[in-house]
Amino acid sequence: MENYSLSISSVLNTAWEYAKKYGLLIAVIYLLVGMLSGGLGKIAFPTFSYDYETGRAIAEAVGRGDWQTVGSLAPIFSSGNHIVWFGGWLGNIVHIIASVGLYNLALGLMAGRFSEVTFDAFKLPFATYIKVFVVGFITNIIISVSILCCIIPVFFVAPRIIFAPVYQVEHPEAGIFESISASWNLSSGNTFSLLGLGIIMMGIYIVGICCCCIGVYFAAAIKLFALIAAYRALTLNDE
Repeated sequence: MENYSLSISSVLNTAWEYAKKYGLLIAVIYLLVGMLSGGLGKIAFPTFSYDYETGRAIAEAVGRGDWQTVGSLAPIFSSGNHIVWFGGWLGNIVHIIASVGLYNLALGLMAGRFSEVTFDAFKLPFATYIKVFVVGFITNIIISVSILCCIIPVFFVAPRIIFAPVYQVEHPEAGIFESISASWNLSSGNTFSLLGLGIIMMGIYIVGICCCCIGVYFAAAIKLFALIAAYRALTLNDE
């Protein structure tokens, strides 16, 4: 079968039509996710590496009332204490949950499974969230390796695997590498079109930044619909 040529203008038109209907609510979701993940990022807890010799010396100095020694040993003892920030991990989990649910929502809106923005889109098997996380992790490694090889290959590799998480959401029964392979096959012959779409979406995102805070999140909604519109155009043609 002859390779299908993805129409960037068609994808953008579809993305804009859906963004006009549902973009504001999705922008609010992105805003809430950003606020929640930002708040979680500030969570931390201390860990202790206990120095028994220094601790005993401090205890003996306290017993003698030798506060000068206590003062000199305290910094050494406390240097073994560390603050570990784990809120970043919690923030990442929130982003993964939001991404999976929003992918499913956009897919459902375009396929007619959903008629409105609904949190039912987040009601997916736990395994799906895990698979999408692993798919994202692997694709990030692939992209990182392509960057290390040379800056140019990333422009050919990244567009070919961009649909892997979306495919995994739509096909929860699929294997992780099956999803990556499916994205690679779907994007065949459209690398430059997808690269051009990505550049345009980057421009829209920059405009969103200039338009005020909420503009960024509305731009993210447009980007979401553009990604799903391109995926569906290639998937429907592939069938």
